Parts: sequence; C-alpha cells; structure tokens
Amino acid sequence: MTKQQNFDEQASFSAPIEDLQVRIAFLDDLVDQLNEQVTKQNMEIADLKKQMQILYQRVESSDLSEGIAAFDPMTNRPPHY
Repeated sequence: MTKQQNFDEQASFSAPIEDLQVRIAFLDDLVDQLNEQVTKQNMEIADLKKQMQILYQRVESSDLSEGIAAFDPMTNRPPHY
C-alpha cells in the first residue's frame, strides 16, 4: 500500500468522524440552550404560582357582602323584559 493510498483511506475515515463530532458539538450546545430555557420557565412558573396564591388569599379574605350585592333574577330584571 502506498503512502497516498494510506492517506486517502485515512481521509475517508476521518471525514465522517469529523462530521459526527461537529454534530455532537451542535447538539451539546442545543441541549445547554434548552436547559437554560426550561430553567427560566420553571422560575417564571414558580413566580406565577406565588402570585396566584396571593390573589386567592386576597379573594378569600375579602368580605364580598360590602361591595357586591347578590343577584336576584326575579327582582333585577334587565330593562328589555
């Protein structure tokens, strides 16, 4: 086997390996980006849950009898009836 044939054979094996290495590098970067995004969204969801909990506590603690009168469909008919 000549040196040129040996070099050509090594080049033919190294090209697919280099392609795979490049793809793996891009996939690693993509996984890191997705992980960061999921982490951010997880923090946002936790903040939103806290805000909803505060709102529920405010609604439960407020006295609705002062501000809103109960609706009675028999006495509170709309004007078009």
